[in-house]
Amino acid sequence: MTDSHSSGRPADSQDPYFFHSYAQLPGVAAGMRAPDERQEAFHQLLCRFVLQLTTHDGETPVGFLDKRMPLSGEWEKHLKEALATCRVFMPVYSPRYFSSHWCGVEFDGFLRRQTEHHRSERYTVSAIVPVLWTSPGRTVLPEVVQPFQYHSLDLGDDYRRVGLLGLMEAGKWGVYRRTVWRLAERIVDVATAAQLKSCEISLFDGLSNVFAPRTQADS
Repeated sequence: MTDSHSSGRPADSQDPYFFHSYAQLPGVAAGMRAPDERQEAFHQLLCRFVLQLTTHDGETPVGFLDKRMPLSGEWEKHLKEALATCRVFMPVYSPRYFSSHWCGVEFDGFLRRQTEHHRSERYTVSAIVPVLWTSPGRTVLPEVVQPFQYHSLDLGDDYRRVGLLGLMEAGKWGVYRRTVWRLAERIVDVATAAQLKSCEISLFDGLSNVFAPRTQADS
């Protein structure tokens, strides 16, 4: 990382606005990760809206989505660089999300970065913006994520009841697009308020799955 990252984000920075953390579906080829079509469509629409709300040049990705990359040292380096530079972390909550080892590892990485930022910028807002993919009633939230609010009146009752995937599958495309637009506004507002500093990827050495049940030895 450059000194400009460690001392604060330049006003014209083209770093990604958000890191899209999601749980993959089963059936992906061995050694690869890929989002399902619904996750990818959501990502593309959200990126389009964030570009409308910002001056990001779009020449580099405005949002990070880990797709079709081999699980290797290069993949891990690429993922860590995105975690170290994104402005907002966007976990997409579903039953599969909290059973995913890799999602727990990504969450650990961003928590470390946010904690490091708060050592010098104690009073900034959290840069974690959770998204409901499925009904919240189908998901048990681990203790580590409970401080981060996922519901808001401006996102609408339908979204809070069934999540984004539920809106898609019910064919409520107008409600879905309005909800994604409001999520884009929230991501941009949070990124502006948090002004999260980038970090060295060495901060992510020894990441662990923070969703895994704690043992007596851990407590």
